[in-house]
Amino acid sequence: MRRNPIIVEPLYKEVEFYPWEVKLFQTSYVRRLKYLAHFGGGAYVSPVVHSRYEHTVGVWKLAAVYFPNDHLLRAAAILHDIGHLPFSHAVEKTLGYNHQALTEEYIQSPEIVSILHTANLEPSDIIHYLRLPSPLTGTRNILGLDHLDSFLRDTYMSGKIEEIPSGLIKRIHCSERGIETDEQTGLQLLRLIVQDHELFLSPLLLAVDRLLAEAISLYWKYDEKNKNAFTEQTDADMIAALKASQNSKVRDIIHTILYQPEQINVHQNSTGKGISFGIRKVYHKSPIVNGTLLSETAKGKEILNRLERLKKEYKVNIPSL
Repeated sequence: MRRNPIIVEPLYKEVEFYPWEVKLFQTSYVRRLKYLAHFGGGAYVSPVVHSRYEHTVGVWKLAAVYFPNDHLLRAAAILHDIGHLPFSHAVEKTLGYNHQALTEEYIQSPEIVSILHTANLEPSDIIHYLRLPSPLTGTRNILGLDHLDSFLRDTYMSGKIEEIPSGLIKRIHCSERGIETDEQTGLQLLRLIVQDHELFLSPLLLAVDRLLAEAISLYWKYDEKNKNAFTEQTDADMIAALKASQNSKVRDIIHTILYQPEQINVHQNSTGKGISFGIRKVYHKSPIVNGTLLSETAKGKEILNRLERLKKEYKVNIPSL
């Protein structure tokens, strides 16, 4: 088994790779993911600090395990996140960006197109694949490989998982529809999905995301020319820019997030001082068990009902705002 020291992550066994896959991982677009936290602003106040690069390697490994001969899926797995912004989902909606559109733009770059052609793949085929339901994204309400890795990796990093993922996936199968497994493993996955939501939709983590978006918006009012470079920057680039901002509020926000998160005050009151925010979307897809969507069974519904209790509105404040 060949092993490439650059294409590594700790959760799953090593898989065979094609030379063109190594080249894709070495592109500037994929390497940039090493410097974007998968948990966005939550990485600064939680133990979940892995990057989108490790997630990408994990998704690609799962694709290679379940669909070793599907070059289109394997390429899509490597490229599916390259359009993400600094802090991932943290600021995307608030600042009006679309990482899927950026991903499609980057897939058509000369650097990536030339590598895809060596594998007899067209960028238009990758883009079309990412737009449709697939084993990567899941179909209808069925869990796919992308989110499977996210839920396993996030809960592993947060200490919530009781079984290492490399053992758990031995009981999981992935078809063209998405993830299929036995009832016990399926319920275990649902509990992990809920636990992950309870962390990344917790008031503090959501508040940090909202404060980051606020800081960036204020920063651009003083230095709008840097807005054009935002989509290609890393988390560290943006942190450095915010720390050096001419706006004292921007500097105070980033200092509080990085060094005094205990001063972040989050409350549910709809009135009073503070910046309003609510939850991001809740993920409703689940595995299939014996031909039935687990989320439609009594046991599955009982677990997933916990997600509905997360739907709340908040306000955040820090001393300098």
